[in-house]
Amino acid sequence: FYKMVKAFSFLAIAVATVSGVIAYSDNCHGASGCNKRMGSECFYASSRYLNYGPYNSYTSFTNNYCTAIYRCTGAYPTLTGTELRALFNHIYDSQGCKGCGSHAFNDGTCEVTYNYCEKCIDIYPH
Repeated sequence: FYKMVKAFSFLAIAVATVSGVIAYSDNCHGASGCNKRMGSECFYASSRYLNYGPYNSYTSFTNNYCTAIYRCTGAYPTLTGTELRALFNHIYDSQGCKGCGSHAFNDGTCEVTYNYCEKCIDIYPH
């Protein structure tokens, strides 16, 4: 039985790798510089997403050492800043993260993430 489970696990990983699908998941991870005191920095970074948007490509807003990123592995749903901020709030309010973290949505093909970044710049659609 163990060999069958092990073989099935390998097959599932191989299929996912060959298909190129990367699924995001909820977590409280980040770069080595992440710490619990970053919460207010990250919250401010995500507050820089403007209400009306629209946001439909890779976007990152920064504040000091925190970057608030919206990214997808495939097609980007068009979201407003209000919608994105609600997704970012999930990281602290529902997941209980204190500094860095990510929240997956759109069946795991997209995520919003707070991460440590020492020399990041804003990246947004024009």
